[in-house]
Amino acid sequence: MRGGWRWLLYVGVVGLGAFAATQAWSIRGGDKAEELTIRVWKQRHEMWLEDSDRILKTFQIALGKDPTAGKLSRGDGRTPLGTYYICEKRPRSRFHRFLGISYPNVDDAERAFTKHLITADQWADIFFANLERTTPPWSTLMGGRVGIHGYGGRPRIAADWTQGCIAVSDADIDYLYDHVPLGTRVVISE
Repeated sequence: MRGGWRWLLYVGVVGLGAFAATQAWSIRGGDKAEELTIRVWKQRHEMWLEDSDRILKTFQIALGKDPTAGKLSRGDGRTPLGTYYICEKRPRSRFHRFLGISYPNVDDAERAFTKHLITADQWADIFFANLERTTPPWSTLMGGRVGIHGYGGRPRIAADWTQGCIAVSDADIDYLYDHVPLGTRVVISE
């Protein structure tokens, strides 16, 4: 059965590792991360920060140079599609501040594995990072270091210009950085 070993790994880890994953989730963001969601609509160039069912703030966004397709490989200029979490916070970056998202997730890894872009070991590394809510490997052929960042003091650009990240104004990334803990869910839709 093709992919059978991955399914067995998944079942075994979920059965044995549920407690560890819960602990990692609480350590990385706690209850506040479970209440917050960042929702991105690529076609509308809009992002919301939600607290349960209440919208706290909306943001205008710029995306990767090919904004309609989902990300598959390093350098493709695409913003991913799917459900992720904030896995890293950098107070200083080339674009002011940076909130790393957990691309690639397990679905991304499965697609890449079937296209022979990653090895079984890389698939497993991505799987375990997502299970533990840590930063997945960003050095595979799938690419990585995708996140939400500011403009870094540059003027707002009307066109999509990032390498796959989600860009907001520097004031907006300051707000997000201060209000969004590690572990916050990020849902990126078309």
